[in-house]
Amino acid sequence: MFDAVLSSPAVICGATADTLQGIRQPATELALWQRPNWASGAWLSSLLPEALPTCRLTLQPQEADRTVHAVCDASGTQRHPARDAWVADVAALVAMFARLRGCPAVQMRLDVLSHNGCRRWHRDCVPLRLICTCRGPGTQWVWPEHAPSVMVQPDEDTPYAQAMATGDVALFKGCGWPGQPHDGGVVHRSPRIGGSGLTRLVLVLDVPPING
Repeated sequence: MFDAVLSSPAVICGATADTLQGIRQPATELALWQRPNWASGAWLSSLLPEALPTCRLTLQPQEADRTVHAVCDASGTQRHPARDAWVADVAALVAMFARLRGCPAVQMRLDVLSHNGCRRWHRDCVPLRLICTCRGPGTQWVWPEHAPSVMVQPDEDTPYAQAMATGDVALFKGCGWPGQPHDGGVVHRSPRIGGSGLTRLVLVLDVPPING
């Protein structure tokens, strides 16, 4: 759920993929595409944790569909029409991210997490990062108005936390975005799931380093 009282030019939320294009606006630091009826969630939740696909690699958009299928095969993710649909969704996000940043290749991570991940409140030190939680609780973030108080105690919970839903797609500007100050960007963290028995599958896309 999102706080309907607060609003900020730094954060835009919407129900269509075009929402993500808003990250181009100078004042926008988080663009969030909300997908409450995302079709792949039930299938991914039905898989055993050890059958979830995991990888860290750099790929070109035209290779994304084939590459993610290969990752699934290597991870023991059985072939299924729902797998085809999810892979197509990931490939579309890779292509969109590459077009948005004008980069020929994208760094992709599929992380399977049963622990707290990036548990501290933080800002990213990258130009731009896409995050989509494909299974389990989504990334938490706070409105910019509350960032100063949250960053005073980055290890603590806060009543100001907002949570992305499973399947939502977020673009976070980091300090590497042209003209972005070091303390710019929306503060966020991984949800705390340690000891809960939950397993998350998180897709992360980054711009490859220039020397990479």
